[in-house]
Amino acid sequence: MKKLLVSAIVLSLFGLSVSPALAANKVGDSCKVAGRVVTTSVQKLVCAKVVKKLKWVALTAPAATTTTVAPTTTVAATTTTTTVAAAVKPVVTLLREGGTSTSASVNYTVTGDKDINCATLSTVIGVDFNVTRISQINSIVQTSAKVCTVNAQSIAERDGDTRETILAAATTFSIADTAGLVQTVLLGSPQSIWVTRAP
Repeated sequence: MKKLLVSAIVLSLFGLSVSPALAANKVGDSCKVAGRVVTTSVQKLVCAKVVKKLKWVALTAPAATTTTVAPTTTVAATTTTTTVAAAVKPVVTLLREGGTSTSASVNYTVTGDKDINCATLSTVIGVDFNVTRISQINSIVQTSAKVCTVNAQSIAERDGDTRETILAAATTFSIADTAGLVQTVLLGSPQSIWVTRAP
């Protein structure tokens, strides 16, 4: 009976030693679904495209660590907390104002999870944005602390035909937040608006 009890304890301890915690997601590891957010014991991560590959990117700074200092005399132990001041890039997403439009002037938005600086985006095609059936980017306006509105000119003619007007992140896309941290990944890209102009 004692041998059976000892064997059961050993097996249970062995099961604990091979915990799947080693398979936890980490910053820089590959992921499969863009935009998916997970929370680890250390920080929150988002699956984003980095240099054409999906990888886990930090959404939050690593959690603060707590260290307990053992007493060297009869004085009680003291606890000190160390705060990690890690720089976290903004997470930005491209959206469209609507799926369809009857006007050649169409709007897209770049939205951040924190305050972003729209002045760091260029209206020159090919710098921050690539386009399809867009003749020019008319303006990029800071419509709120976290939102940039991109107004573009579709080449759709007044002939009743519907044309897909597309805005997408260029390979050189970058935007900075108000702290100066730069993000080069634009989630949600590309976005399409179907433009139909009446004759």
